[in-house]
Amino acid sequence: ALVSTQTTGINFVSLYYYRMSLKQLQLETQTLKTSLQCLKSESIKLFSDLNRSLLEVKNIVNQYDTSTVDFKAIGTFRSCFLTKNGTPRQPGLCQYARGSLTITCFNNPAHSLEQISQFSYLWVLFVFHENGNLKPKAKVSPPRLNGEKVGVFASRSPHRPNNIGMSLVKLEGVVDGTLFLSGVDLIDGTPVLDIKPYISIYDSPKSPSKQPAWICSPPSAPLSVFFSPEALADIASLEYAPVDNAVMSKKAVKKRKCLRFFQSKEELHQSINDIIQADPRSLFRKKQGNTVFSFPVDSVDVKVEVKDEVVTVLSVSKNDYVTNLLKISGA
Repeated sequence: ALVSTQTTGINFVSLYYYRMSLKQLQLETQTLKTSLQCLKSESIKLFSDLNRSLLEVKNIVNQYDTSTVDFKAIGTFRSCFLTKNGTPRQPGLCQYARGSLTITCFNNPAHSLEQISQFSYLWVLFVFHENGNLKPKAKVSPPRLNGEKVGVFASRSPHRPNNIGMSLVKLEGVVDGTLFLSGVDLIDGTPVLDIKPYISIYDSPKSPSKQPAWICSPPSAPLSVFFSPEALADIASLEYAPVDNAVMSKKAVKKRKCLRFFQSKEELHQSINDIIQADPRSLFRKKQGNTVFSFPVDSVDVKVEVKDEVVTVLSVSKNDYVTNLLKISGA
C-alpha cells in the first residue's frame, strides 16, 4: 500500500510538471507567433519602402534616359474589324469601314474635343498590339513585293522596333467624348496614343514627292468579286446600325439585333467588295492557290471561295465565332 501511494504521488508530480511545461511551451509559441506577425508587418513595410525608393530612382533615371519612353492610351477604339484577318492594310481602302474612339484620359473628355469637328480628317497614332512576340527585323517583305525584302523603315510594316502605327481617317461626327470615324484600318480594341487634325497646308508636301514603283504598281490585278445568291440574301436579311452617330448601348450589343457600324446593305456590300479587292490574303494563303476562308467584319462572318483569282462570297452570317469575338473584346 505504501508503494502504491508513493507511485501515485510521483504520477501527480509528473503530471503537474508536464502541465507546467505545456503551459510554458504554449506561452513561448504565442510569443513566437507575435514576433513572426511583427516581423511580417515590418517586412511588408520594408518592401513597400523599397519599392517606393526604386520607383523614385526609376523616375530620376528616366529624366535623363531618353532611350525609354512610356505612353498611356488616350482612349478605347471600337472598330468594325475584329481581327487582323480581313482588316485593310492601309486606311481609306474601305470607305465605309467605321470605328469610334472614346476618350478616357481626361475627367472631362468632351472638353478635349472642342472644335475638333471643324476638321474633316484626323491622324490617329496607335499601337499594333496584336503583333505577337515576333522580334522586329531590319528587313521585311511588304505584300506588294511578293516576298522581296526592303528595309523596315522603307515600309509600313506593323513589325517595327516601336510598333506604332499612323492612319489618316475621316471624321464623321463627335458626340460628347466620342469620335466617329470612317476609312479606318484599326482592329477593335486598338490602344490609341494620340489624335491630331490633318491640316492640308502643312501635311501636304509643297514640292512633288517621289516613291518607288512597287508602291503604285500592285503585284497583280485586283481580284474579281462576285456575290452568290445566298450571300445577297444574307445581306438583305440583316438589320443595320442607326444612321446617326451613336455608341451602341450594352443592351443592343448584347442582343446583337443589328450591326454595330454599317448603316445599310449597300454599305456592307461595298465594304466586303473593297476588302476582298484589296486582297487581305497573306503570302502563305496566296501560295495555297484555290481555297475557302472567312473573315469577320462588324457582327458577321464573311465566307469566300477563291478560284483562279476570282472570289465568290458564299455567305454573310452571324455565328458563334463572331459572337465569341465580340464577347472577348467587350464590344
